[in-house]
Parts: sequence; structure tokens; C-alpha cells
Amino acid sequence: MFVITRNMVVKEGTSDLVVNKFSQGGIVEEQEGFVDVSVYVKKVRRGDEEVLLIFRWESEEAWKNWEKSPAHIEGHRKNIGKPKPDHIISVKVDKYELKAVKKGKQHTETN
Repeated sequence: MFVITRNMVVKEGTSDLVVNKFSQGGIVEEQEGFVDVSVYVKKVRRGDEEVLLIFRWESEEAWKNWEKSPAHIEGHRKNIGKPKPDHIISVKVDKYELKAVKKGKQHTETN
């Protein structure tokens, strides 16, 4: 399993904009090897908010195929020259390879 994380810091009160965008259907779901995307919002009382997106892929190769796909490239091409949305303060992207999973007793499958 290959994972891409996107950690977004957004202005106070705007995390729902990111949640809504990444909760809706899109073209990535059609990509071979795409597993899922999870959207997390860091609990804060006030101030800037943090949204963590975790995209899971069957393999790094599947993700690379998405990155060079015409659909992905076209999506980015549409945004060339456009300023980033005002509510986004910063974005950090990281890549991980899953090495181990440990499940709780309640989540262990029985045969």
C-alpha cells in the first residue's frame, strides 16, 4: 500500500470547504489502483484549522499512473494562472509506504 498525505492549514472556519471538496465524487475514484481518501480535521478551539487528507493507493506505481494520466494533468491545467483559494494558508504533501498494520481484537477477521 502506498499513501499520499496532504496536510492543509486553512483560515478559521473554512475547513468545511476542504472537507466538502474531497468528500464529493471525482475522477480519481475511477483510477486503477485508487483505494480511498480519508479526510480528517484537527480539533482546535479557535484560530487556523488543519485538514489532513490521506489518499491510499494499491501501489506507488498506481499513484504514478494517476499523476501522469490525461485526466489528472487536465485538472491541473485548468488551474494554471489561477491564484490559490484565499482560505488556504499552506499545504504540505508527503509520501509513505505501508510497512505494517496492527488491528485491535474487535477488528480481527475470523475464518
